[in-house]
Formats: sequence, C-alpha cells, structure tokens
Amino acid sequence: MDIINLQENFPNFGEDLVLCLGTFDGFHKGHQRLVIEASLSGEGKVGVLLFDQNPANFLSNGKEKAILTSEQDQIEILKKLRVDVALIAHVDAAFFGLSPEDFMTKYLKPLHPSLLVVGEDFRFGKGALGTPKTLAKSFPVLTVPLLEENGVKISTSAIKQSLKEGKVEEASALLGRPYEIHGKVVHGYEYGRKIGFPTANVSLKDPYLLPKGGVYEVMAYVLGIPRHGLANVGTNPTIGLLQEPIVEVYLEDFNQDIYDKTIYVDFLTYERPEIKFDSLEELQTQLQKDKDWLKSRRQ
Repeated sequence: MDIINLQENFPNFGEDLVLCLGTFDGFHKGHQRLVIEASLSGEGKVGVLLFDQNPANFLSNGKEKAILTSEQDQIEILKKLRVDVALIAHVDAAFFGLSPEDFMTKYLKPLHPSLLVVGEDFRFGKGALGTPKTLAKSFPVLTVPLLEENGVKISTSAIKQSLKEGKVEEASALLGRPYEIHGKVVHGYEYGRKIGFPTANVSLKDPYLLPKGGVYEVMAYVLGIPRHGLANVGTNPTIGLLQEPIVEVYLEDFNQDIYDKTIYVDFLTYERPEIKFDSLEELQTQLQKDKDWLKSRRQ
C-alpha cells in the first residue's frame, strides 16, 4: 500500500482513484463497508483519506477527544483490507474552517477521483454543511447506507459509549474485531510483583479511550506472541498512589522481562469493577479469584 502525505503538490491519479471519505476513528464495520464497496465498484485504485490528527482537537462541539485508533492503527487496518493508497491530510484549525466548496477545490479536485464513496451521514466543511449531495455536484458519488448490529447503528460514538459502560463485547461486535490499545511496558510501583501478581504497566503514546474502570479478560500480544491475561483499568485504589487511570496487564504463565517492549492489548470480556480493599491481603485473595476465573475462560 502506498502512503502519501498530501502537501502542496497532490498526485494526479488520472481518474483512476476510488476515494473513501470519512473520519474513520475506529475503522469499524461501517467504515470497512465503504472500502468493500469501493473495491467492488471497479472504478480504479482504492484510496482512503485520513487525517494526521484527531478532528475533535479543533472542534468546540463537546466531542470526545479520546480516540479508538491512531493514524498508525488506521494504516495497519487499511493494509489488511488491501487498500491501494492511504492519503494523509495535515489538519489544523484552518482546515476545519474551510467551506465545503473550498475543501473540494483544495483536497478533492486535484486528485481527480473517478468515484467518491461515503456513508449516508457523511458531513464535511465548516459547520458540517457539506453532504453527499454537495459532493455529487462535482463528482460521481456512491452513498452507502448505514449499517446496524443487533438494532444498533454502527458508529464511532456508539462504540465509545459501549466502552465507557464496560461492554467490550458489544464494542467488538461493532468494530468487527476486539478493541485494542497499545503502548510500551514501563516500570510501575511493582506492588503486584510483591504479592505474586506481576503486571505490565502500559504507557500509552496515543490518547486512547480507556474502557470503564475494572478488570477484563484480554489477549495481549508481546514479542510477537499472543498471551491470555487480565487487564486492570483504573487508579488501583487499594494502593492509592494514582491520580489518573492506567492499564496494568497480568499475563498468564509468563515471566519474561518485557520492559520497553510494545504490548498490544485486546479487550475481550468484562469481569468485575475495580474495588478498594482494606488490605493487601484482601487484594491478594481477590487476585487469586481473578486468576481462577481467567483459567475458567479457557475451558
């Protein structure tokens, strides 16, 4: 897959580009459907326009600024979908101040797409005034109906709401895969190791949305190998040293040194809420129950 950063000189695809437009945070089933429809059109190479920053950083409409997927996550997903070209636009406040007409003139017309593929709820330009009908005045447009999963409209906001409620299985159904975050393993306070429950503390480079605080069954990928485990999302109230929630991962039957290694964490199932215990001994007893529960999930 070609990755092109759009600068002053845009590539001219000579009407051999089917371009998918959207925000694409999460790259859920609805977004994936756009790529499938673009591929089925047979109108040229399949491309996707991505932003190099989260649009919510520049919009004052109260939107959630935490993300489901980073730019690099999106690129990896596009590779798996066999997209031909990822076009990355640098965005800033001025970008989101462009009128729909100016956006089309500056970013779409230079590419000479043979077809634009968008969801029926696609909006663009200042004030979100641009619609698929606006695009159709200048380009051939394929508008794809919204998808539903068990009666729920598949959308980034629906996925975020599911995660905030700890419903990671519901979020996975909308995404078409488990919700995943990744970061580097860093040193923590190591209280878990002292009570026989060593955990990997995950330092997140990207502002991922964390699921509701609690304990989850996860599949973690480290050193290229999948590992069954548990993740605690929260402030570890029994220890009481944290102000902001973190992710700590216990890997079943694993004792290698993975400090400074990248770990990918897929959230599979919610087990229980985070609890403040009166002592480390009570915490240790609960953690053994958590281990037993984890083993039962494999049977």
